Amino acid sequence: MITNLDIAMAAVFVAVGVLLSAIERLKLERDIIIAAIRALVQLMLVGYVLRFVFAQSAIIWTVAMIFLMSLVGAWTSAGRAKSVPGALKITVTSMVLTVGISLVALWVLGILPPKPRYLIPVAGMVIGNSMNTLSISLIRLSDGIRENRDRIEVALALGKTPIEAVRFLLKKSLRLAVIPRIDNVKVSGIIHLPGAMTGMILAGASPIQAVKFQIIIMYILLGTPMLVAYFGTRLAYKRFFNKDFQLLVPAGPGKKRSKK
Repeated sequence: MITNLDIAMAAVFVAVGVLLSAIERLKLERDIIIAAIRALVQLMLVGYVLRFVFAQSAIIWTVAMIFLMSLVGAWTSAGRAKSVPGALKITVTSMVLTVGISLVALWVLGILPPKPRYLIPVAGMVIGNSMNTLSISLIRLSDGIRENRDRIEVALALGKTPIEAVRFLLKKSLRLAVIPRIDNVKVSGIIHLPGAMTGMILAGASPIQAVKFQIIIMYILLGTPMLVAYFGTRLAYKRFFNKDFQLLVPAGPGKKRSKK
């Protein structure tokens, strides 16, 4: 059983980071300390919330917890993709759809029972791994539309629909966003031991059972980021056109969009 003293002892590694920062004059001491304190407070709060949710028999508490986690993940992604008009609505819709589809599929296929101790951790992994992919895909799409404005307008002038005019950007954005996730899955078990597998082994589970469960998780995390990026880019591109299929110039944060 892990005690508060164990946590205090582990803080020696934080102290090492602070000491090295001070010696090398990196000026990161404050950031390291704040990060350590925030992690402690946030994780302890989450621990108490999860203990409460796990003790409830009504599924509504589990759904509410997962929905709240999805909103936080969507809000984080939207904050990074500020150049996309209506980014928050896009990221919320994409994240909720992706998490909902993945968890329902796991339940219908009989892979995971509909219990909070299974659904909430898996949902957390899906959201955590989908946030960056969603942000990258939206940023890539926005930048691509800005850089290829002339090409898109020519396509529109030739009678192409908005999706036909930007299809090459949708593909490129999706591809660039998911490649890091694919590469991460390729080296699982070689360069690093994934978290779910490590946690099960530390909890005393058989290494083979831990590996099997990790494979399930990795398969989920291979498909869901692509799914969330697909939803996100398909919703986002429409925001760059008006109802008359005219291209709206994407502007950076703090600037108004103008039509030309």
